Amino acid sequence: MKSCPYCGKEYPDEATICLIDREPLRDKNPQPSTSDEQAQEQLQAADKNAPYLTFPDYQWSARDAWKCIGMIIVFGIIFWVTILGLSWHFSAFRIWRLSGFGNFSTAILSYAIELLVAAYFARTEIFAAFWKGFGLDQKPSNYVWFGVTMALIIRVCGHFILAHGWSRGVSNYDLYGFRHAVGFERYFFLLPPLTLAPFFEESVYRGFLYQAFRRSYSLNICIFLIVTWTAFTHWPYYSHSWMAALSLSALTLVQCHLREKSNSLWDCILCHFAYNASVLSVSAIK
Repeated sequence: MKSCPYCGKEYPDEATICLIDREPLRDKNPQPSTSDEQAQEQLQAADKNAPYLTFPDYQWSARDAWKCIGMIIVFGIIFWVTILGLSWHFSAFRIWRLSGFGNFSTAILSYAIELLVAAYFARTEIFAAFWKGFGLDQKPSNYVWFGVTMALIIRVCGHFILAHGWSRGVSNYDLYGFRHAVGFERYFFLLPPLTLAPFFEESVYRGFLYQAFRRSYSLNICIFLIVTWTAFTHWPYYSHSWMAALSLSALTLVQCHLREKSNSLWDCILCHFAYNASVLSVSAIK
């Protein structure tokens, strides 16, 4: 028998490469090794002949998650450099982007890019595979009530801290736009945090990244990585207010717990929605 040194999956003696991680296999009972040149030729031949697996035959691993994160960062930089460049050179585009519909359109495009990157590395090439692989085909479980309750408790604790002046509050352009826009347009500013963020962020964070990390790492390491990724993607909040950093980190812990216990991603989505809705309801009436 042979095994993959990366994921530990076992293969028969005639196999040469891991179909999951593309790593050369090691013999559990090592025999005299061939030359490096022969080993390289065998690796190339095996890689060329290996079938391209898609989900669910392809099993995710931490390598897929790291690749996904790297490409999300690359595409995010390209996207926002393009948006800011267009805003700098074309005043009409800048005015449109700052409007309610423009802000919503920019947000949905940004989120869509992240989700497409995750779907690509998840190898979910059809919609049904994506829906099932990310846990969207399951109805919310009973754990959803725990998630929603914890989200509201976290928000109440945060509001208590803010009310006593123990920490600075934090805002964003969505809230600013909602408060200052008039007419129906103002409600477009509420759509990104209420609908887009819960669905798209949970699909990428807990639907794919957490599950891919979980195939390779322990529970504590996976939670640490997801909290770190949350801090990176929400850095304006983390850097501005320790209360916001603590609240978002606590919410991430709850969502990882939900994903660990439930096969349904909707538990995490509704938990995320409850938190954002409570934040917006308090902030919007100030």
